[in-house]
Amino acid sequence: PHHDIAVIFRNNSTADGIEASLREQGVPCKRKGGISFFDTAEVKAMLDLVSVVVNPKDMMAFIHTFEYAKGIGSSLSRELFDGLFKIGEGNIYQGFFHPKEVDEVFKKRPKNHQLGLFDDIHDIGSVSRFRDFGFEETFLSNPVLKHPKLTTDGAKFLYQFYKFMKHSTRIKNPQTLINHVLSSEVFNAIADILAIKRSTKKDGSVDQTLKSEARSRIFRKGHLLKELANGYASNERFLNALTLGSNEMSEGEGVNLLSIHASKGLEFKEVYVIDLMDGRFPNRKLMQKGGSLEEERRLFYVATTRAKDMLYLSYAKYDKI
Repeated sequence: PHHDIAVIFRNNSTADGIEASLREQGVPCKRKGGISFFDTAEVKAMLDLVSVVVNPKDMMAFIHTFEYAKGIGSSLSRELFDGLFKIGEGNIYQGFFHPKEVDEVFKKRPKNHQLGLFDDIHDIGSVSRFRDFGFEETFLSNPVLKHPKLTTDGAKFLYQFYKFMKHSTRIKNPQTLINHVLSSEVFNAIADILAIKRSTKKDGSVDQTLKSEARSRIFRKGHLLKELANGYASNERFLNALTLGSNEMSEGEGVNLLSIHASKGLEFKEVYVIDLMDGRFPNRKLMQKGGSLEEERRLFYVATTRAKDMLYLSYAKYDKI
């Protein structure tokens, strides 16, 4: 039974590949001691971008993507989606590239007589405020840019998204589509926001070394997702397998994926201790930060003694990373 098996690792990043590979093989698994690969903000963002391409009616994927845009909250992103949906006759891709003329792109809000002074704030904004940013003429002529609450930063993010959508619908291969996501300006902007968040110190300054490491980890996850896409012939099947299957694969009984710290006090009939290469486990990086070889030995002892019946010790001859 899957719940009697545990895969134990020293570093959380190792588990991403294991989790992704088990998912590909149709083996359910549960991750403890670390966020699931599929629950990380960057993987969710990648899959949201894939989802908008596969289904241009996916409002939630659109809203989640625009949560990263400066100056665009969830209510404005909802209104932008509704506007594109309306001028695209039910398809935001058409809304961007073949907009229809409609009388009212955005619903007028009911007037609040107590705030009469500000009623005119909902009048249509002028597109001329975005003239100097090098936007394509086709984009500048789009009616959604007239939203009065759309700021300069918001318009720039919308333009990055527009460019991503422009070349995406012709892509029918999931690996190529993930590549397109990773090289897009919109995902690079998201990756930057996440990397800054993860490398900001208590005094508010950003540690550039940590930022660079955070970015490389984000893109490493992207390359894992690209490898995972290899087994699928169509974008739809790839997306369904990863998003619909993710909850079922993480709930109920499954192979236990645990960090050594999370495995303390637990026992399993069958245990795999992976990554037994010098540098990874023992983890030289953590040893330099005040750990010791003795501590790594103690952790190895904890990992191996989780096994009741069968113990597999695993290492790799070559380290891809």
